[in-house]
Amino acid sequence: MYAQTVKAYSGLQYTGSGLYNALRSSHKDSVQYSGPMGIEVDTAGRIYVSNEHNIFWINGNTAYLAAGYTLDPADPGAADSKDLAGSAARFARPAGLAINPNTNELMVADLDNNQIRKVERFINIATQQIVTTFAGVKILNGAHLDAANASAKFNAPAGIAVASNGDIYVADRSNHCIRKISGGNVTTIAGVGGVAGHVNGTGSNARFTAPYNVYLDGNDLLVADYGNGAIRKINLSTMAVTDLITAGLDGPRDLCKVGTTLFIAEPLCVKRYDNNVLSIYAGSNSQQGYVNADGTSARFEDLTGIVYHEKHKLLYVVDMGNNVVRSISPNERPVCSFTASTTSATKGQTVILTNTSINKPITFKWTITPSTYNLLNSTTLADSLVYVSFSQTGTYSVKLLVTNMSGGDSLLKSNYITVTSVTAPPIVDFKASKTTPLTNEIISLIDMSSNTPTSWIWRVSPANYVWVNGTDSTDQIANIQFTNGNNFTITLIATNAEGTNTLTKVDYIKVNGTSVQSVMANNTLPVYPNPAHDVVFVNTEESGTVQIISIYGQVVYEKEIENKLTEINTSEYARGTYVLYYRTSAGVRSQKIVIY
Repeated sequence: MYAQTVKAYSGLQYTGSGLYNALRSSHKDSVQYSGPMGIEVDTAGRIYVSNEHNIFWINGNTAYLAAGYTLDPADPGAADSKDLAGSAARFARPAGLAINPNTNELMVADLDNNQIRKVERFINIATQQIVTTFAGVKILNGAHLDAANASAKFNAPAGIAVASNGDIYVADRSNHCIRKISGGNVTTIAGVGGVAGHVNGTGSNARFTAPYNVYLDGNDLLVADYGNGAIRKINLSTMAVTDLITAGLDGPRDLCKVGTTLFIAEPLCVKRYDNNVLSIYAGSNSQQGYVNADGTSARFEDLTGIVYHEKHKLLYVVDMGNNVVRSISPNERPVCSFTASTTSATKGQTVILTNTSINKPITFKWTITPSTYNLLNSTTLADSLVYVSFSQTGTYSVKLLVTNMSGGDSLLKSNYITVTSVTAPPIVDFKASKTTPLTNEIISLIDMSSNTPTSWIWRVSPANYVWVNGTDSTDQIANIQFTNGNNFTITLIATNAEGTNTLTKVDYIKVNGTSVQSVMANNTLPVYPNPAHDVVFVNTEESGTVQIISIYGQVVYEKEIENKLTEINTSEYARGTYVLYYRTSAGVRSQKIVIY
């Protein structure tokens, strides 16, 4: 069952105009937009919003001005076409937005200027993004002309999409046709400039009425055909136009796809199309307003744009009538479940509690009762995986609450773990936090023995290792760093008042010979800001894997990346020191980072 919870994401809600502000940066909740129209997500997860005469981008809790006029949009000169940097640039009602997936540049359908503009890719917060005109002549009332980019003419271009090969598709709304920008030229690929209608056909034989936006779906271009109340499909190999949805729509303005499901933004609601079934997903067909709620209980005023954020697993919509950006979760609420490494422990034995919930929870809250326990290996009750030992005999209840953007779920296991006293020598067991580390990567060796050992001796062979983080071979949980690539045999000797026991795991740790410290000092990985708080940016040169590991060997972030600028949200990480690794086919680079 879909939760489709609608929430406020950015902006102070108001209807009408007159409360506009555009500070260089501000909290996303305090921004006062004026007629926002378009929305897009770049390859680093940054959210762009086209506001009446400018472009904002949002990351974490902060909204930044990317380019355009910063004062009252009614001021003389606020609306113009100027190719400059940041706040010196000018737009005239920028509408649809699209990111070039290869360059991370933002393409803008500058509606009242009748142009297509380009905003330079984000470099850093201190560097203003440069705006240039990509195609179209600035003309007051619009026109239709297929020509070289600098000479072409548009009429109220409202929507835009960029293909992986760099081709750009434009919903030329008042020309009632679909345009293509490729190789320095603008052409009309479907419809006839200035001629409205609803006709399926190939190229100029087709007809549209006020197409509002376009969306690339493989080799098909989907069109929100606003005036015809339809979703149309253009085969980009043949330019044949067919109907996809013609019944049940009321002025579709934008669309996006999540898996096999199509989400369509109409003025008052978002509709869902899946398995040939169209339904209202959020909002109402007939009632407007501003209500954050689930599904059809939510209310919108005038939706103009929609996008899916892969990292956040959320839909974002531009509610122009309320002057805000809203979020809608297309994911299910999490279903809570968890396991324990053992439910029959002895006093002092390490027990691992592991979250096994489905539907991708993002926050965790463990409750253990009674409170006679100790958390181990620097884990907390807010972690997905918790190391714990119990200091008294008896039964312990464990509860886990998990949440994601759709909601939460909890599970209580009463009298789940039984703890007994020691009556025999230790039964030795242990595990490593990682069994395939890189050279010089820090991992934990974790005693899991029952019958409450009171002393420990770790033995490691061969002797190419060091103990780190203030631990040594006599700690219950020891942090270790292997100094070369090899297979390592680990032995644990555990003792209590009843006796001693031993366990050996032959070739248990298999260390990759690639060293995280093998890169020369002049080849340091660019990471900034450092120290970091809400976000850290990593400059990378090729596809690879970025990983952040705590000093205790816990992997807190891991993602394959392709672009040259990776943005990582660090706002929920515990304060402390971490190591960021960047692994590519050429090797491994690393950088120590501090999060405060």
